[in-house]
Amino acid sequence: MENLILYSISIFFLIGAFDYIIGNKLKLGKYFEDGIKTMGPLAISMVGILSLTPVITKGLELFLIPLSYKIGIDPSIFISSLIAVDMGGFNISQNIAATNEMAQFSGILMASTLGCTLSFTLPLAIGIIKKESKKELFIGIVFGIITLPIGLLIGGIMLNISLKVLIINLLPIIFIAIMLSIGIFYFNDITIKILNIFSKVIFFISIIGITIQGVQSISGIVIFKNLMPLDEVLYVVWKIAVFLGGAYVLLEVIKRALNSKLNFFSKKFNLSENSIVVFLGSLASAIVVFSKFEELDSKGKILCTAFSVGGAYVLGGQLGFIASEAKELITIYITTKLICGFLAVIVCIIYIRIKNVWIKEKGIG
Repeated sequence: MENLILYSISIFFLIGAFDYIIGNKLKLGKYFEDGIKTMGPLAISMVGILSLTPVITKGLELFLIPLSYKIGIDPSIFISSLIAVDMGGFNISQNIAATNEMAQFSGILMASTLGCTLSFTLPLAIGIIKKESKKELFIGIVFGIITLPIGLLIGGIMLNISLKVLIINLLPIIFIAIMLSIGIFYFNDITIKILNIFSKVIFFISIIGITIQGVQSISGIVIFKNLMPLDEVLYVVWKIAVFLGGAYVLLEVIKRALNSKLNFFSKKFNLSENSIVVFLGSLASAIVVFSKFEELDSKGKILCTAFSVGGAYVLGGQLGFIASEAKELITIYITTKLICGFLAVIVCIIYIRIKNVWIKEKGIG
């Protein structure tokens, strides 16, 4: 499945490039160009974080592993909550988890959802979207995280982990989910402000990382020995930009091909056509969501973000990584991701309806 998606995007990358060369005759070359141009904003938000990943990982290991043993939670839980599955979350979990089952639970299920959101998706989104869209981003992130414990619990049961062990190890995320639920419903503005501060901290760390890489690259003076090599970091960013160069073209073709049906679903779910196309694209990558974020309506921004926390990449790069590292767990991985993603969407829809009713009643009063 992952190869089929990547081959399809490669073909549309070629189509977009060809149309760009001949003067945008098919009106697809522009989308190819837009994808490549994302490399600048992506570099600002991602180079620093990716560069510091080995340093951050080492620090987390020194601090969180002793803490986890004291409170009786598997040490892999904390690491995989903060690091994406394909950025070290899986490999570290394999080394520090108490059992093989917990290594699979943390390194694959946890790291591909919460870990990916905090270490990759959130920094990516912060670097791309406009300041005015951050409220919808944070609301979506909150609902995506709130529903994670349910999906992860089901995934853990599928891994034959006992219910008691699962609940104990999910306690930190359950606590975070409860606090976020209370915050978003009763202290909405304060919660948004706290998340905004958190996003600024991530961005600040990223700028520190890119500054260190820049000084080392220009001067040749080594400040930190264990930074991720700059060529590897830039290769990741380049791959994303190239991916978008093909993905943008593909999404535009899908939009044109399904124009009448998109109109039907748009009216049925009260969503813009762009929101529906981007939602489908998020199955391959959350990059599609945030690079097209400003083209979505408010509801679409929230729903697509919420789904991206658990469901994004389910048929994309993460699937390829799981297929190479733990092929036997692909079904559990896909099931867990989709449950997390669609639960988040359902809860978001309920929240939006309740909020709209409340606004109308307040207006009438």
